[in-house]
Amino acid sequence: MRADKSIINEDMLIRSDPLSRQLAAVLRREILTNLQPGQRLSTARELAQRFRVNYHTIREGLSALAQEGLIERRVGRGIFVGDLAKHRHVAVLVERDISDSHASYFYRRVPQRLVRFLRHNGFSARLYIDEVPVGDESLRPVACTEFLEAAMRHQLCGLAVLVTPPHPFAQWCPCFETLRADRVPVVAERGKIAEEIEARVDFDYRTAVRMGTQHLLDRGCRRIALLEFRLPPCRLEDGNRDEMAEGFLAAMASSGVEINPRWVRRNLHPCTPGAGWEDFRRIWTAQREKPDGLLICDDNLFPGAATAICQLGIRVPGDLAVVSHFVRGNSNVTVPFPVTKLEFDPDLYVQVMGDTLLKLMRKEPVVCAEAKLPSRLVGATQGGGEEGPGGPMPGAAVSAAVAAAAECEGRKLVLSGAT
Repeated sequence: MRADKSIINEDMLIRSDPLSRQLAAVLRREILTNLQPGQRLSTARELAQRFRVNYHTIREGLSALAQEGLIERRVGRGIFVGDLAKHRHVAVLVERDISDSHASYFYRRVPQRLVRFLRHNGFSARLYIDEVPVGDESLRPVACTEFLEAAMRHQLCGLAVLVTPPHPFAQWCPCFETLRADRVPVVAERGKIAEEIEARVDFDYRTAVRMGTQHLLDRGCRRIALLEFRLPPCRLEDGNRDEMAEGFLAAMASSGVEINPRWVRRNLHPCTPGAGWEDFRRIWTAQREKPDGLLICDDNLFPGAATAICQLGIRVPGDLAVVSHFVRGNSNVTVPFPVTKLEFDPDLYVQVMGDTLLKLMRKEPVVCAEAKLPSRLVGATQGGGEEGPGGPMPGAAVSAAVAAAAECEGRKLVLSGAT
């Protein structure tokens, strides 16, 4: 089967790009859009006649495509569409410098394991780190030179993006148009489905926080404090809310419990040294009446808050019940009081993001273009050891489509060297 006939339009002919490069762009688009690996292309002479250019120009354009791995020349047989999996690679892009000591355990674990997952499934994969300092939330385009060069050289067949910024993906990624032209599927944390990216994978933070708040309410807590971070920094009553805030508000409203604004802290970035310590001390000293429940929505805030609790001599659970966000597998934090964990599984995230990207690259149907992954409550015990589940995973909060994506058709997560 051969590519459908087309001609180079006038707009392309008046561009400053060499004619051979314009030809390569047309053929690249046709191959990526309509053809499959192993399909035979027209001969160089046939292409020269089709585009009404000389044979030398066609050969230059084909040579560029051959270097990209898009086509293969087989002596005596012709030109065939190449196997992109052999010549291109999947990029796993992380915006933050994950070597920073303040980087989240989640973002130190997921990128490497995602690369292993992709390699295990037969794709070449490479990790790119943009090295934006942890805690720097300024709006800037990605500046990882190696990633940008790989994209502009048409070396990518898939892209997984972690720590996606809140502003439009197309503005953040300077090579966005090249990725679109090359039909590179993108799976990210944030972005507009279809308009910017093919699929999103994230945790269902609204349901998770509502579940954590409800746990405190069920224990009899009625003066609940919240530690969170919102970009840009703001007060809960200002109306600038996110999924976590919405979950907290929904749980409190359904129980008819009022929120004390002095007990809600969401202005300090979790990676700011001492953020949890300062936030909790401000809550505890805000007024004579003290909270009897504390919900921490970021695991980076927990160590500082725990230190403040110990320094202030607060009895847990006598004076205060604590529920905190935790990443499963992170056993670096040990405290001398019981904590109920709102646990998020990074390996489930790897499985769903990796499986979604594999399907997109193989042009297979995706169960859910916007997967929201569940968390679970893990019962309160003292110290940092393993605990049993404090409650079932909220099945009602996970739609059938998301559940199917999370299960990944029953395939078991395989990560070489996983601990």
